[in-house]
Amino acid sequence: MAVDERMVRPLRPTGSMLVGAAAAAVLAAWLAGALLRRWEAPLVGWVAMPVLAGATAWQCWRASAAPGLSRAARNFWRCVALAGVMLGAGALSNAHDALSGPGAPSQHLSALTLGCFMAASAVTQWGLLRLPGTAAQRLGPLQLVLDSGTVMVTVALFAWHLSFRHGDAWGRVVGSVWPAVVAVVCGCASIAVFVKLSATGIGAIERGALRMLALATAASAASGTLAPALVSFPAIGDAHITVPVACVFIFLAADRQRRAAALPPPPARARRWSIAPYLAVAAANGLLLFADPGTDTRVLTAGAVLLTMVVVVRQIHAFRVNARLLATVDRTVAQLREAHDLLEQQATHDTLTGLGNRRMLQQCMDGAAGVPPHRLHLALIDLDDFKLVNDRLGHNVGDELLRAVAERLTGVVGDLGTVVRLGGDEFAVLADAGPADADALVARVAEALQHPLAAGGAELMVRASIGLTDATAYAAAAVDAPELLRRADVAMYAAKDRGKHRIARFTPELDRAAAEDARLGAQLRRALDAGQLHMVYQPIVTLPSGATTGVEALVRWSHPDRGAVPPSVFIPVAERTGLIAPLGEWVLRSACAQAVRLRAAGPGGRPVTVSVNVSARQLRDPDFPATVGRIIAESGADVAWLTIEVTETAVFDDELALTSVRALAAMGLRIALDDFGTGHSSLGLLRTCPVDVIKVDRSFVEEICAGGPPAVIATALLQIADGLRVDAVAEGVETAEQARRLHELGYRYAQGYHFCRPVPADRLAALLAAPVPA
Repeated sequence: MAVDERMVRPLRPTGSMLVGAAAAAVLAAWLAGALLRRWEAPLVGWVAMPVLAGATAWQCWRASAAPGLSRAARNFWRCVALAGVMLGAGALSNAHDALSGPGAPSQHLSALTLGCFMAASAVTQWGLLRLPGTAAQRLGPLQLVLDSGTVMVTVALFAWHLSFRHGDAWGRVVGSVWPAVVAVVCGCASIAVFVKLSATGIGAIERGALRMLALATAASAASGTLAPALVSFPAIGDAHITVPVACVFIFLAADRQRRAAALPPPPARARRWSIAPYLAVAAANGLLLFADPGTDTRVLTAGAVLLTMVVVVRQIHAFRVNARLLATVDRTVAQLREAHDLLEQQATHDTLTGLGNRRMLQQCMDGAAGVPPHRLHLALIDLDDFKLVNDRLGHNVGDELLRAVAERLTGVVGDLGTVVRLGGDEFAVLADAGPADADALVARVAEALQHPLAAGGAELMVRASIGLTDATAYAAAAVDAPELLRRADVAMYAAKDRGKHRIARFTPELDRAAAEDARLGAQLRRALDAGQLHMVYQPIVTLPSGATTGVEALVRWSHPDRGAVPPSVFIPVAERTGLIAPLGEWVLRSACAQAVRLRAAGPGGRPVTVSVNVSARQLRDPDFPATVGRIIAESGADVAWLTIEVTETAVFDDELALTSVRALAAMGLRIALDDFGTGHSSLGLLRTCPVDVIKVDRSFVEEICAGGPPAVIATALLQIADGLRVDAVAEGVETAEQARRLHELGYRYAQGYHFCRPVPADRLAALLAAPVPA
């Protein structure tokens, strides 16, 4: 674990530290006395060295057991502890060589001694090489070789100048030049390892401890080159300098690592270049300047030239690496720019159609701040009944259709505005145009969408409801982007409420109507929970007797403050606010319960059917048939007792609603077309929609006694009903004359105030039990 030098705990003396310090002090004092030829007791120097090596080994072992160290660091310090033991063994062997041979004391070195010292160096290097490097500081292998080469060439030059050129004289004293060679080789190898580690970085060893280990290696290698200078001091061996120097630095490194354990690591520091090659060249050139003329100068000159060539090669390699890095940086920057552009494209564009998305619309509206409010127009386009395409033809076809719509919108709008897809089946067009031009543009959009579009290998028809608004401020506050979008949304829903496939421009009245709808809708929601709603039933009678054959269930609202709220007011609000679903379920449950009560009235009552009105929004719910079936089953009613009334506009050109009607008919429920004759294509519905009853609209009944077109149409509708074998019910009969005329034309069923106004449920049983007038 690497830590900052400032975070190391303060020094605290330990037993091993005191022993090591005492041994080092004794050894230093003895070495000084021996060099001054005032105290040459060789035994003192040879005894102090193993003690110092042992204390060093013990300190390294303690460092390996410090808390917080990584496994790699623990293994490394165990290797260094083993190296300390080998140094002690080498010191003991060296003492035996120096004190027991002929001519003792001498500087003789045996093979065992050299083996111990080489093993200590090898174990330390092995431990260093096994340490993991930091990825942020790793260099290429060629640069590592070149850096190591410059350092080793420099070390070799110094070794030649200080040692090997005097090898003959030293060899006659020591017995061989191999000890010097071994010392220099081990030092070079250790230095090469540290050069590699300084370039790659080590994350497991504390930085200060690593520097001390490097100093131990460098100092030992340098002191080893001083061996020829000790020829005239037979009591002093090379090990008296190299071993103590190495042990002191290793001892201090282990103590520093132990004190730094369990502290948090500092951030990694990447080294961009190495100073070692430049220091090596400077050192070699300095040596060349102060060397004696002769063979030594020629060798040093050759070495300096070789060193310069290595550094030149390193620089060329560095230039090439930098060039590759710059090229990589350029490619990375280009890729980042492409990624940024792609992200920007994805952030502001719809992935399906390629159009802009809501974020782009926001940016465009923000950028149109300088456009006059009466010229900034936003059109919100919602595809009507698009869900049917996904449900019937699949989402793949739906996606193709959306792409086709996007392409057509783009072609129609062109440069006159910006087309975006807000999501789902909603599109928007933002344009800088006057009111007349904006109206004309939206009209062209609506007309273009009426033409078939190719999708899924077929020609499909789409219709759209479009809400249009400008940025005119109707209040004191300015119109911002969210407000502009809200206005367009209000206008779009107004277009849907008017029957879909229409265009509506926003006006303040739409806002007031929406606010009123919201208030009334909230009150209607509370009315459902508070029991303010109740049912009334209007009889459907036979002609001419007036006998009740069925009843139509009608909902009424008694508001605690407003009194009776007309159905013509609250039913459209329920449609627009979505409350029609829970309201419709409540009406159906009430009607089913009433049908059960009428059937249970006994022989005194006549069996009648109960008709229930359902809205277009209910029919567009795919789950509506299942809901009806569940309510009928829960109430205990029979499908034969019920008739479902739908308006022509609810099922005209609405495949979802038509599907629900067919499902209801398949369940056994009777289907009645209400307000028949007033829709877009009443006769066409008789061919596509399952019908059991047609209820002729009151507009044909009001003037039936006067003859003319109303009487002709009423007669024709009756003939159509007879031909299709369906029942015809005349609605809105308010006078006896109208009832008589209808009977003369052939009508057998009628409904209206002339026969009976809607009555509450508690009076219905008495009405049915009353005798039929003769």
